[in-house]
Amino acid sequence: MMNRTMRMHKEALKRKNPWFRENIWEHLDELNPAYYTPDLMHLITNSSRKRPKFHNKGDNDHLDVHTKKAVLKVSSSIVALLSYTGEQELTQCSGVIIENNDDNNGHIVLTSANLIRLPTKEDVMEDKLADALKVMIYLYDGGSYQGEVRAYDFHYNIAWIQFRSHSSLATAKLRLVDDYINVNPDEEKSFDLRPQSSHFNFVPGHPIVAVGRYFAKPFDVMAAPGEFTLGRCDFDCKELFMGTCQTTRCGEGGALINLSGEVIGIIYYYEYGFTTPFMPINIAKNCWEHYKRYGELRRPSLGVYATNFYTAEIYFIEKVIQKNPSICNGVFVEKVIQGSSADLAGLHFNDVIVQCGGKTVRSFLEFLEMVWDKKVGDVLQLSVVRASQDDPIDVNMVVDEVAIEKFYRWPRNL
Repeated sequence: MMNRTMRMHKEALKRKNPWFRENIWEHLDELNPAYYTPDLMHLITNSSRKRPKFHNKGDNDHLDVHTKKAVLKVSSSIVALLSYTGEQELTQCSGVIIENNDDNNGHIVLTSANLIRLPTKEDVMEDKLADALKVMIYLYDGGSYQGEVRAYDFHYNIAWIQFRSHSSLATAKLRLVDDYINVNPDEEKSFDLRPQSSHFNFVPGHPIVAVGRYFAKPFDVMAAPGEFTLGRCDFDCKELFMGTCQTTRCGEGGALINLSGEVIGIIYYYEYGFTTPFMPINIAKNCWEHYKRYGELRRPSLGVYATNFYTAEIYFIEKVIQKNPSICNGVFVEKVIQGSSADLAGLHFNDVIVQCGGKTVRSFLEFLEMVWDKKVGDVLQLSVVRASQDDPIDVNMVVDEVAIEKFYRWPRNL
């Protein structure tokens, strides 16, 4: 009985890990030998088994004309990727070309870091690069190139692969997203976050499309339409959002787009549900800009686990609004790390951050944009509301030079 309980516990822990990936591929579809060369057929049948395309799930076979137009706008920038450890195939992913250099036809592909992680005997993934790593990239026309890992972030599960082509290739149009949602029924006029903003506003039920590319001939583009949903992933990574798109494993790392064909996120595969987790493109863009600026990836560490106010329990939201009737949203503090600068500054569990540096904070992503470029020694002037207090409380949090977690390193003030 104890062994069975332990096995169930281990399985539950795996499901909690957003980056968990099994090496066993299920729901295999038929191989069509007409599409494959003998070498490629040998590779698929002997080193791995074929993963299904998106059309094997849900209603992905029946795309409306608006979805098709959106996918076609970005399809030439969507690639397939195969990774190897030595001569053994590691995994397949999709990716999106986000940048190019016209002088030397160099290109940058954004994808999932699961492509390059070191596998273990327990079928889980370590936060290390695979041994003797090799990455191949396949374009829409079947052209193939060997890629080089330029940068990666295992915490956010994103990687940037560089390759050079024979000619300049199309890059996808990226659109930053705005995750503000008004939760206060008496403040409907406050719904618009930035009247002049170029950000794409997430609205529950808004149509989105997950796009990937298959890893073998004829290298089909794959599309899975769905909607943005308020249901959040039950994972440690609070930056993940959720869509109702139904994808397959080889689509991981592909693009999440809106109906204008703009890339608004990077998709991941979650085999235990009927939804698709995705990372908003804001995170990947900020990480990449920091890498180009500093030569390494940097990320703000606030000493808290936080998310949007509207995700809190209804009874708590009610208490906050009763005390502060004008509150529509903010950043909800779910946990304060003991000994962190946030803890020393006096931030509490269940605080709602509503201002930073005198500017209104209406959403979690907006807050990240405000603090991303802060340096060690900078002071964050925060205003927070508490269900137990009638008035907002001012908190001055000094950015500490000692990070609480090894992943969280900020640039120092010069």
